[in-house]
Amino acid sequence: MKVGKIPLNRVIGILKHAGVTPSLDANPMEGDLVVSTNPAVGVPSEALGFFAFHYSAANVAVAHAQPLYATLTVTMSPGTSDEEVEAVVRGFAEECRKYGVRLVGGHTARYEGIEYPLAVSTVIGRKVRDRVAPSGGDTVYAIGLVGAEAAWLLGGRVPLREMTPLDYALQLQEASEVKFMHDVSEGGVLGALVEVSLYYSLEIELQPEGVKLHPGLPEWVDPFTAPSYGVLLAFTDSPRELEALCGEKSLPCSKIGSVKGPGVGVLYKSTRYLEPPASPLVELYNPYTPGSLELAQLELAARSLMALPGFEQLIPEVGANIAFAKPRPEKPEDVAAIDGRLIKTRRGVRVCGKPTFGASRHLARVLIEASRINPNMRAAINVKPDPAFLEALRGIGINPVDVSSFASECPVSKAIESGTWGSAFYYHDIPNLEPSLVILAESPLILVDIVRRALERRRFYQAPPGP
Repeated sequence: MKVGKIPLNRVIGILKHAGVTPSLDANPMEGDLVVSTNPAVGVPSEALGFFAFHYSAANVAVAHAQPLYATLTVTMSPGTSDEEVEAVVRGFAEECRKYGVRLVGGHTARYEGIEYPLAVSTVIGRKVRDRVAPSGGDTVYAIGLVGAEAAWLLGGRVPLREMTPLDYALQLQEASEVKFMHDVSEGGVLGALVEVSLYYSLEIELQPEGVKLHPGLPEWVDPFTAPSYGVLLAFTDSPRELEALCGEKSLPCSKIGSVKGPGVGVLYKSTRYLEPPASPLVELYNPYTPGSLELAQLELAARSLMALPGFEQLIPEVGANIAFAKPRPEKPEDVAAIDGRLIKTRRGVRVCGKPTFGASRHLARVLIEASRINPNMRAAINVKPDPAFLEALRGIGINPVDVSSFASECPVSKAIESGTWGSAFYYHDIPNLEPSLVILAESPLILVDIVRRALERRRFYQAPPGP
């Protein structure tokens, strides 16, 4: 199942047949006016108005136009409170006021069939200069910190102002050093470059050395496919002048590639991309978890575990589970887990159920006790204590603690309560309990990375097959 916008090259023929000549970002109207329309969806209600404004206003600004007029349509589910609707409209109106944009119309309603909030905005602006198409020999720069949006989705405290390219575009739209601008939206930096490549039939090379990354972006996340709204791509044939201009304006600016010439595709890590690979982080824009970091991360982690080669060998007979606690949990209802567990089937690993608070009392007890020693340890996973996997964990610096002597209904929580500490615990030979390994980490996605690295290393510790 594919989600997200339909690539422009898929619909260009249909639009041209209808007499429409589509452009990237914003389309020309009569005279010197341009227009852009965008949806905002899958984010908390308190941020929905902000993004609804900036998605369209930034599209107008990167087309070298000053945003002037806006409309907003907000549709909500029947159970949405008046306060939630008001928060979206208020957030949008405040951004209009900040940027001098006149809100001229819109629509707000609750409808059956609407599962979660959707805000659609249209912004009209007046050009301050014409766009110049990119061409062979141009240098490509990223203005902004790559990965800020991904860091926010992963729970980082990233101000909303760091997740919009609007201010950058307004500062650069009259600069002669900038030929062409394009904002980074779905598909990350790589996806934005693919859009430019396909629209203008140009081959672009992505060169990642020296790019400025957001400090909250984990090392295991590919920064160029991760969500990075807030980054502006600038194409120039005067790189020194653009770098000097960025210095004068104190803009975070880093060279990320070059236009090779006529052709199609983006060259990145010896691969030619005609469409960007989907980042697993897009799962954090979840239809039933807006505003809940814990539920959204669990959904992403569970889907990621399903795709890990070899993970099915670690699933206990009772199934595996993964949990994520609210900060400083006090009761099982403060801890979310998969309400039906991860199980092994003939078709591979399957996730039965959805992330739900209070779904695993066993892992909840572990995380409640662990948080009293280290509040940062908010995630846990239980798997089979396979000997080769235990050895692989040691090989990546995690030393599992044997808590088999703490015979109880929940040996791991009992061991932690008694003063035994570690980042992984296992037990076996306890009556009425299947052997189990519990690993702790700061988040479910870090747990997925730990399991991935250990599974890769596990192969070195397995005995080779006999003759």
